[in-house]
Amino acid sequence: MNVTFQKTERIFTFSSKLIKPVMELRLLDHFKFTSRISTSFACSYSEDDRIYIVSDTGVYVLALKVRLDNPFPTFSSKNDFFAVSNYVPGADVDIDINSFHKDLSRFDLYTTAMSVELSSNLNNAAAVTASPADVQWSPRGIVGKTDCLLGVLSNFHSLELYVKYVNEDEITEYRLVTNLTKELVDLKKPQWKYANRLPPTLKLNELKKRVRAVSCTAFVWSHLYQVNDADYCAVFMGHMNGDISVWKIAGRESNSKEQSKACFIGCYSTSLGSIVRLHWHHTKEYGGGLSFADSDGRMSVLHVKDLHLENASMDNELAFWTEPDKVSVDKITVMVHEASTYIILVKQSFLIIYALSELGEVFDQKICNVEELYITGIHHFRNTILVLTMVGTLKQYTLSIAEKRIRLEAETVRLKIDMPKYRTHGFFFSKNLMLFGLVAYPFHLRSFAKLKTYLNVFIFHNNALNPLEALWGNPTGSLRDYWDCFEALRLICLKDKRFPWLGLPSTLNYDDLSLTRLKTLRWLAQLSEMVYSTVPVIRNYNIKPFVILHYLVQIKLVVKRLDLLLNLHGTGTELSVFQKRSLEIQNFFLKEMVAKNVLAKANVGRGFIGDMRRVMGIANELRYPDMVQCIIGPVCVPPHADSRCSLTMMPIFLVPGYKCPFCKALAHKEIEKQQDVFLCPYCDVPMEKLCTPQTSSALEDGERVTSTCFEDCLKEEVSFSDVEENENEYLVLSDDEEEPGEKLKELYARFKSMSVEEVLRADCADAGNSESSEAGPSRKMLKLEGAG
Repeated sequence: MNVTFQKTERIFTFSSKLIKPVMELRLLDHFKFTSRISTSFACSYSEDDRIYIVSDTGVYVLALKVRLDNPFPTFSSKNDFFAVSNYVPGADVDIDINSFHKDLSRFDLYTTAMSVELSSNLNNAAAVTASPADVQWSPRGIVGKTDCLLGVLSNFHSLELYVKYVNEDEITEYRLVTNLTKELVDLKKPQWKYANRLPPTLKLNELKKRVRAVSCTAFVWSHLYQVNDADYCAVFMGHMNGDISVWKIAGRESNSKEQSKACFIGCYSTSLGSIVRLHWHHTKEYGGGLSFADSDGRMSVLHVKDLHLENASMDNELAFWTEPDKVSVDKITVMVHEASTYIILVKQSFLIIYALSELGEVFDQKICNVEELYITGIHHFRNTILVLTMVGTLKQYTLSIAEKRIRLEAETVRLKIDMPKYRTHGFFFSKNLMLFGLVAYPFHLRSFAKLKTYLNVFIFHNNALNPLEALWGNPTGSLRDYWDCFEALRLICLKDKRFPWLGLPSTLNYDDLSLTRLKTLRWLAQLSEMVYSTVPVIRNYNIKPFVILHYLVQIKLVVKRLDLLLNLHGTGTELSVFQKRSLEIQNFFLKEMVAKNVLAKANVGRGFIGDMRRVMGIANELRYPDMVQCIIGPVCVPPHADSRCSLTMMPIFLVPGYKCPFCKALAHKEIEKQQDVFLCPYCDVPMEKLCTPQTSSALEDGERVTSTCFEDCLKEEVSFSDVEENENEYLVLSDDEEEPGEKLKELYARFKSMSVEEVLRADCADAGNSESSEAGPSRKMLKLEGAG
């Protein structure tokens, strides 16, 4: 048996020195949601630091929102919830079961309604609530080149794609952008013939055939790939009739309400029955291996290629587990270690492992019973497999090959919580394996009606890893994928009442540190100042103040950006007015740092001074446009605080274009013209778009009067006798502070007793006296003929 699986590199790698043989977990936080849960493998951690948790009523999404100035020892996340739609593909196949169900036998009606989920379509039947059956994250980058889409399969066999959207009030919601099941129904409708005149039995068979062809029973995302510099990924949909359809999803802009573009690129009819599980393994630029299993318990692998073309190629179906044991496959995953690839199946409490060589040949198979009812979660890294059982036992298996045979060494990882109270529904790891999350639900319930139950989430720290060592040894040059380390370090420092920098050398040469390490120290300094009041004994403080480190990071960022702009200018590229003004402002900032003696206070020397002199020497020779005026006045005297772009230091007058979800740094919307991806300069995470484009049209000039009252006042004369006098009191204000109050009271009483004619007559008389006594603008006598 040959399978075209090849070894691929993982995105995140870990030093062998950081991980101990047996994992140790420490409980950091425990929080709850008022919801019920009944599915296994009910949670997962995405590549853009979000976690989904599947409940019986909808999907919870927990976005990691680390704030190192947060003094509360609770997991920092922004929690959102959304419910799935109630679209039923069985009600959209042009055959209504309510029109002929009375002509069917009970057996045919009940088996059909249950097998293809038509119970929600029947009139006078109990309503069925839509709930998520399976949820999966897309690869990172399909949304704004930074984020993920969320695919949700409902219990009605409808596959929907959701995207995060932040509205003008900075409230996050998840919007439905594509229903792939409905797209498939619309694609197949022209192929269906008119069937409403068929006999009831034939019509029922045609109904089942259509529903089985379009209902989605399983799905999986492919990897992210590019075609002509555009981002795409594929979605594989498994159907009841054993078919697998493939859709190509185009990349979309972030924070957009537009529908995602889905293109049908192929369908393959497998030799299995109803597909219940899919798994994708990336081996080539536009291809890979697709593992799938049916409801009878069989599993096969399919070779897929040409995902970038209009028609994908799927062939070489190879059977692995061929026995129809009626035990459904709960999970399929693929693990690559050294020169071998391992396909792992989960069947209730059994692990079935296939070992493949580099040539794709299966050289061994092993079945392992983990006992304790069934498996609810699985995760693997390198040669380690972690398995969670329903009763809360976490087992760690170490996989090795000896004499072409698979060997597993089992260890039990202790969870320091009262597990007999709960049943588990899955677990997740953060990117760097620093945080471990467990989802559980109360085990023994006396009364479902009276007892209020909660979905429980437990957050642990993996003691086998040191978050400070992981941060200091960060080789990526960015903090983007290391915020789980910061969050673990924050919670540990608050729990242990200690400083986060313990373990770093006390004599750091800040002049030689990279920008990434300076950013790390900046955040460690902020965390140190937050926990300072909680530390019982302080013997030393081996880190610079946050303000000093903030200035050093700003200097590095400004020098880096000025180098970029000056290089563009040197190659003949014309800089925009916005770029020139920001260049001048940032050049002034460097001069201000010198004037404030920041470098001497920070005890830095040649590294910073040399970079600053290089860019300032060129920037001082350039000519700049007029500087943008202050929003308060033409000159900022005295200087005042304002909103400035963290990337360009340009003032933001109205609404900022982007905002960092972590540190709340702002960015000007003008940077859209300069780059596509906007990362926070301090956090290295994607900034959220705030300003949404709005279409507007100019007002047209016209003479048409739209107000009916205004037309009446223009065309009709109102008799003076129609104007009534009323008892409204008139308020007269005087700017003379020495005027006695009695005169004002007399004036109020006089105005109150005067009629409208007397007021107008007095006004005209005063106008005449004023014209004769002093030079000023002439006033005309008003001849009153009516009032309106």
